[in-house]
Amino acid sequence: MGDPNHPFQREAFTIFQAAWLSLQQGQHQFSPTVTDEIVEQASDELVAATVTKQADQVGVFFYSTLSAIVDHATQSPASLDLMLQAYVHAANKLPTQVSSDYGQGTQGAMGELNWWIIEEADGFIPPLQNFATGEKSSAEDHSNPQFQEREVKDRLNGVLDRAQEWRQHRVRCTLMSAAMGRCYALNLVRGSEGRNVIAFVNSALNLGGQKWSEAQFVGAAIMLRACAKSLAADTSQMSEWMQKVEALLWGDSVSFAIKSHSELLLRNLRSGPHDETSIQLFQLKDWLF
Repeated sequence: MGDPNHPFQREAFTIFQAAWLSLQQGQHQFSPTVTDEIVEQASDELVAATVTKQADQVGVFFYSTLSAIVDHATQSPASLDLMLQAYVHAANKLPTQVSSDYGQGTQGAMGELNWWIIEEADGFIPPLQNFATGEKSSAEDHSNPQFQEREVKDRLNGVLDRAQEWRQHRVRCTLMSAAMGRCYALNLVRGSEGRNVIAFVNSALNLGGQKWSEAQFVGAAIMLRACAKSLAADTSQMSEWMQKVEALLWGDSVSFAIKSHSELLLRNLRSGPHDETSIQLFQLKDWLF
């Protein structure tokens, strides 16, 4: 997950933060021209920061930069597209003298991005169990912790900290799912991503699966909305998925969070399908229900 206090991660975070603030302050409805200019400026700053690193630090800086994307997105998820594009633009400008374990110049930076997407956008992974709070995952929902009454009464602060940690893991799952979908839609990385997205959606729609979780479903819904139009060319399962998602709307045991995300996903698929930007995916009006 990276270390928010690592100097490299703070350096990259500051670049992304300045770019996002600049876009908001002179947004002009987030026009493509303004966005492109800000992406170019941020990418130039990332390149300048990269080339100053020693040979054995380059890979660490790439990883720290990708970690900074998640770190900033937890505060401003709509900025995800901007940061991903800035990273890729920077990668395309790197000289071959800059190298990491994945290669030289552009190849090395893009190799890091591909690895990050494959490894990190792997669904919901719960925190390691803390026996001090007596928690366990719900049998019906792998992403919903259950605490013991005695622990809540005797160790409330510890339980609250664990609930916060579970929330952070769920947020990260959602953001990484969105990142995979947007990388696919923006053609930033291609390879096995299409198969990974398809497998992720199929798993999330299997509500009776052993490791099913609400967090996994929310991530899949966001991921699919992020790249539905682009993915439609690679799969014939869209109509099947729509039928399964429609069935969730009348399910008695289905939470409203799942119904809400089902509604947003169905609107996308029925009217398009569309590739929704990170700004569209994370509109507050759709999350504050």
